[in-house]
Parts: sequence; C-alpha cells; structure tokens
Amino acid sequence: MIVSRRLACVPGVLAGLAAGVALAAPGAHAYHTNFQGSCNNEFFNTSGVTRTQARIYAEIGAHEGYQWGGGCWNDNDVDDAPGDPSENASTRGEGGDCSGFTFKSWFERANTSDPGFNYHYRMRNVHGPFVAQDFKNGVGLQNLIVSKTALIQMDALASDNHVGMIYHANTAYNTDRIVEAKGEAWGTGIWTRTYRGDPSYGGVRRAGWSH
Repeated sequence: MIVSRRLACVPGVLAGLAAGVALAAPGAHAYHTNFQGSCNNEFFNTSGVTRTQARIYAEIGAHEGYQWGGGCWNDNDVDDAPGDPSENASTRGEGGDCSGFTFKSWFERANTSDPGFNYHYRMRNVHGPFVAQDFKNGVGLQNLIVSKTALIQMDALASDNHVGMIYHANTAYNTDRIVEAKGEAWGTGIWTRTYRGDPSYGGVRRAGWSH
C-alpha cells in the first residue's frame, strides 16, 4: 500500500490500523455520518498566545475522533464518527490527524512565511500545510528545531510520520505525557510516550509564544 506523505501520521503502526479498525467494527456504520458536513471555516487573527492557552486548546481536542487529513472536531469527548476506514481522507469523519491537530493547537497560519497566530474554531475544517516530517524539519517560520533536552510544555516531538505535543514534560527518564491525534483505532488523546528517547524523533517548537 502506498501511503501519502501528506497524510502519514502514525510511525510504525500503519500495518496495525487494520486490526485496530476491525476491533472497532461495532461503530463501522458511522462511516456515513459525514461529520464534516457540519464544519465551517471560522477563524480570526490573534496575538499574545501562551503555551498554557495552546495546552488548553489541545486538551479540549483530546478524546475526540481521528480523521486522516482532517481538522474538525467538537468538544463532547466522543468520536462522533468511529470505525472509519483508516488512511482515507474522504470519509469525512471527526477529528484531525497528527499534523492537522498540531497546526490548530499551535494557532498556526497557513502561510509558511508568516509566524503569526490564528485562532481556529474547533469546528473549522482545516489541516494546514504541514505534515509530520515538516514539523520535524522545522519547515516554515512558525516551526523551530530545538534540542530534545530543551523541550518543555507544548513543544513537540516529531518523526517523519508522526508528531505529538508535550502535555506534561519529563514525567520519567525520556518520557512525557503527549497529547496527539494517534490514529483511527486510537483517536485523539493524552498518553505516556517515550518519543523523547526515540532517535527517530526530533524536537520542534512553535515560534513566538508569549510565555
């Protein structure tokens, strides 16, 4: 199977998604929910955004769904389109993927030459121009490569295929609590991860936080 670079988000687990979706079969009927039919394009320019504000934004998005290539969710702590086929951007379900979730939680703008801030309403269906590998490589003026030893709350760890933001830093050696859009079988949530100690992951920071 050829996986689009634009939408790749889950490192080393794509083969397992089929099994995960099979386990989620009772919700498979929700494939036809067309959650994105209720989404919008509402946002506004803002400034003075703090890491704490971004953390709260991401926390609200946790426990919602996951949509390959998506960027639209509500705040009812339920995946409103469970069991969608994985690796399929046309299923129009709820949630972002890993890079879309990071883009919105970091209040980023689509112009890679503009490090300013946009507030994206949760129901705004936007993914942004970046994939996980772009975050890892510090593509755009918004995204800065930093040493993993320097990472703190709401910095991120990114590989070529996945990106997750630090919810609680350094909970144990090379371990953090990560808020991330993980995959259709997992949804979006907050989990303990050892990405910091994984050589395939690099550190990235959103430029311009107020504090």
